[in-house]
Amino acid sequence: MLKILHVGGEASLEVVSGVNNVILSIAKSQSNLGHQVMLLVEDNLDKTAISIAKETGIKLVHVGAHTWGYEKEALSNLLDNIRPDIVHLHSIFNPKQAYLARKLVKKKIPYIVTPHAMLFPPHLKRNFLKKMIYFLLLEKPKLEQAAAITFMTPREGRLLRDLLPNFPGKFRLITNPVDLGIIEQAWKGNLERKRIVYLGRFDLIGKGIDILVKIARCLPPDIEIHLYTDMRDNKFSTTLRKFRLKSPVNLYFHSPIFGVEKAQVLSEASLYIQTSRSEVFGLSIANAMYLGLPCALADTVNIADLFKEQDLGFVLPFNPQEAADCLTEILQKPDLLCYWSKRSLSYAQEHFQPDKVASQYLTLYYDVLQSQESIIKLSTIT
Repeated sequence: MLKILHVGGEASLEVVSGVNNVILSIAKSQSNLGHQVMLLVEDNLDKTAISIAKETGIKLVHVGAHTWGYEKEALSNLLDNIRPDIVHLHSIFNPKQAYLARKLVKKKIPYIVTPHAMLFPPHLKRNFLKKMIYFLLLEKPKLEQAAAITFMTPREGRLLRDLLPNFPGKFRLITNPVDLGIIEQAWKGNLERKRIVYLGRFDLIGKGIDILVKIARCLPPDIEIHLYTDMRDNKFSTTLRKFRLKSPVNLYFHSPIFGVEKAQVLSEASLYIQTSRSEVFGLSIANAMYLGLPCALADTVNIADLFKEQDLGFVLPFNPQEAADCLTEILQKPDLLCYWSKRSLSYAQEHFQPDKVASQYLTLYYDVLQSQESIIKLSTIT
């Protein structure tokens, strides 16, 4: 049995965050497989988090934090007394994790990093100079001292190898798992009410919400686009209010959904859509595929390459009017949608099943620990 610590999740387990959902799915599966799994959380825990932790056997470890690090006493107690066998850091450009990584190196506790595609050029364009300075000073040393780095697509792997040509640890391709709460559902093939859905953050540029609005304006009024997004996000609240006032009649905004409700909305939709300008994987895409819900993706979504190669769904043209015309035509072709449903479902069940992904990480953890043990033995002999 391994003692595993995941870092990068939220104190509230019901937030609109693909990374948070991935961490929770992996943690649940690893706990179900008999391992002692811990989640480091920085803020006060909500009732949902406490309830889910009790149900799944996951231990929530509260360690207070500030911008550049964690509370020393609480962190020392975690690393010295509980002492995880391995630490899994999720995401990058987080000063606290850079601080934690240095502590882990001193304590000789191995860690692996899953960047969740945050090093792709579209992410780096925002505050590019600051991010590059930060990367060279803090992020690159953290990555170079990791025992392993995982990535979700071959394209992300090539990027990481270019950025870290002398990385001595292990690179491993491991995809994201789907949410455990949706795996008992299935697409109902509802094509009479033409309902296209998007689930995710209200990020106007990154998630391509503005593109979705343009497409909606070009669609016939009987084809609806429903966005399930966090309308309480203060960062985008003003923009969201303006969008809702000016949005076309066939565009609907809803609060975020989770678990059974998310599965129900996806299973009853006609099509899932993602028009992100920057998206390597897209957990909601994986969830939709796992239910057999056909998907339409922008070419800028990294997994669109896979859709083309495996014929898993539709890749949208860049022009909003052309995209709307294609969607209108596709929704009148039930045989084509059912074909994509079967292909995407088969692919998702093979690659995105939570226990399978969790086991791939466990194999990597054991590989890392075995390598470290060999190094320690060699150092004692010499």
